[in-house]
Amino acid sequence: MSGIRVAFFDIGNVLLRFEVRAVLRTISAAVRRHPLRVGRLLWTGGLVDRIERGQLSSRALFRIFQKELEFEGDFAAFRKLWCDHFALDRGAAGLLQRVCARMPVYLLSNTNRLHFQFIEENYRFPALVAGAALSYRLGLRKPEAGIYQAALAMAKAKPQEAVFIDDLAENVRGARRVGMNALRYQGAARLEADLKELGVL
Repeated sequence: MSGIRVAFFDIGNVLLRFEVRAVLRTISAAVRRHPLRVGRLLWTGGLVDRIERGQLSSRALFRIFQKELEFEGDFAAFRKLWCDHFALDRGAAGLLQRVCARMPVYLLSNTNRLHFQFIEENYRFPALVAGAALSYRLGLRKPEAGIYQAALAMAKAKPQEAVFIDDLAENVRGARRVGMNALRYQGAARLEADLKELGVL
């Protein structure tokens, strides 16, 4: 019999699909700047890291887009540009719902306030889970040990009692380093088989 009694799901490219290059192209077209410039600002410049750690407010990010990229729209237009690029992975969302019927499920994600607010407004799964361990609230990002430990504390679970699902190998390894069971998401059919093998479904 499985000793797993709590599950954690990542959001990006598990429950919601998105493609970084496509997002970059969309933002670049909106600000009429080369994708490399936008990419340098967001990733090389550490902007994504700062906003996902909660070190930068949504309004501050908007002002950076205005100053550095000369974004001309208002905050509502910026919010749409920043957020509206997700597509629900119906297979993963269906599995989350099935797991919710068996045990508490939590979200465990590197994300920012604007994205999560948008997700809560537009998708059903955040209302199904018992809680959410989110990088911008905790000031920690996967694969740092602290974010997994904070998630386990939130769920009042021991590492061996938890399973974590993420699309990135380094985040799966991070969870395993703290003693959690962890699965790399490679499609709903594979995840369903893996969860059955662990006795979660």
